[in-house]
Amino acid sequence: MRPEAGSRAAAVIAVTSSLPDGGVVAEGGAPFDSAPSEVRRPHWRRALVLLWLGQVISHLGDSLYLVGMVWLALEVTGSKALTGWLVALNFAPTLLVGPLAGALVDRHDRRAIMIAADTVRFLAVASIPVLFAHHALAPAVLGALLAVLATGSAFFNPAMKALIPEIAPGRRLTFTVAVFQLSEQAAFVAGPLLGEPATRHFGFVHLFSVDAATFAFSAVCLLALPRLGRKQSHAAAHARLPQLTLRGLRADAAVALRTVLAIPALRTVLLLTALDNLVIMGPAYIATPILVKETLGLGPEGYMRAMFHLFLGLMVGSLVVGLGGRRWPKGKMILLGIFLDGATLIPLGFAHDLTFVKWVLFVHALALPLIIIPRTVMMQQAVPGRLHGRLFALVNVMVFGMTGISAGLTGLVIAHLPPTTLFVAVGLLGAAVGLLGTRSAALRRAA
Repeated sequence: MRPEAGSRAAAVIAVTSSLPDGGVVAEGGAPFDSAPSEVRRPHWRRALVLLWLGQVISHLGDSLYLVGMVWLALEVTGSKALTGWLVALNFAPTLLVGPLAGALVDRHDRRAIMIAADTVRFLAVASIPVLFAHHALAPAVLGALLAVLATGSAFFNPAMKALIPEIAPGRRLTFTVAVFQLSEQAAFVAGPLLGEPATRHFGFVHLFSVDAATFAFSAVCLLALPRLGRKQSHAAAHARLPQLTLRGLRADAAVALRTVLAIPALRTVLLLTALDNLVIMGPAYIATPILVKETLGLGPEGYMRAMFHLFLGLMVGSLVVGLGGRRWPKGKMILLGIFLDGATLIPLGFAHDLTFVKWVLFVHALALPLIIIPRTVMMQQAVPGRLHGRLFALVNVMVFGMTGISAGLTGLVIAHLPPTTLFVAVGLLGAAVGLLGTRSAALRRAA
């Protein structure tokens, strides 16, 4: 990277707070409009509705996939440790392709990237029930399919987050992000309700058949975006960026990282995101189904009922943050959410029946939108839109990359430690991460 690139990134941030309506200055000094007006986006509602509809249906399938993934891995491998590493493969590719994904998203048509990613994810997930029916779903094959799925998501997720502020008017961005988040959680609530009878009649492996169909539906919605949405999805490619090479890729990743590190509040958020996901997410994915299966002696239907309450808590929490979030300080919301993310897992160490587990997960999930929504909006408003692909790819590395590492470690630990004991330990560690974050004055003051 050229020596002056870092100073330019710092200069971008230095003037951000002085511009109205969250505007920022692009590299080189020209004003960058991160808050497009409704006049300049006359058909933004139609574009957002299509984008929203595709994602609601896709998330409905994701909820079934998340419920069935760990259960299927346990069935295929018969090993808790190997299950942990298989689940890790569902997230680890983000560590490898995340920087590349961000660079491509900022150079090319974001809509086209999302369609390609949906196609890849459709093929990967649709292969699972077919191979399972022919007794060909070996652990190595399942791991490869999960890695392919994760690779598609590594490109789709930053493109999605980068496209929303390109379409939505700036003054409606917080509300738009909250609506997308709330709708995602509503879809996750509906998933287990549909998945429980479907599992009884067709077997849990066909949860993956439904998930594959939802990826196809998402691609169709993206294909149907109106002309404005298509134009905006390609807006990033209009920027003058050097040809993508290995050296350019490193420079691109460095620009996004230096931009975030230049803002004390975002720097702290990125660190806390990595620590929180490293501590919490592996046990959440691995230990919860094992708790239901071994400690409570229940099948996949019991796990779905537990997940219904988790997703219901996410939906309620997203609704509350969406309605009141514009008036609450984002930094304090994030700190409170991270503390509660850990502390609310501690009661699972004393689980004795499914009803207790369901309501603990409900309360736990109420805290998660306190992290997700203000973190997303804070980054969308503080960083130039043409960097959003690289920015959210970096966030994905912190979230999904750390989740993959956490899942692999959890698989090793839970083979020797009861899930109840593990939940107490990670709950205390997660709460400590939140308390550690309060030492950042910049994040405490972040509006």
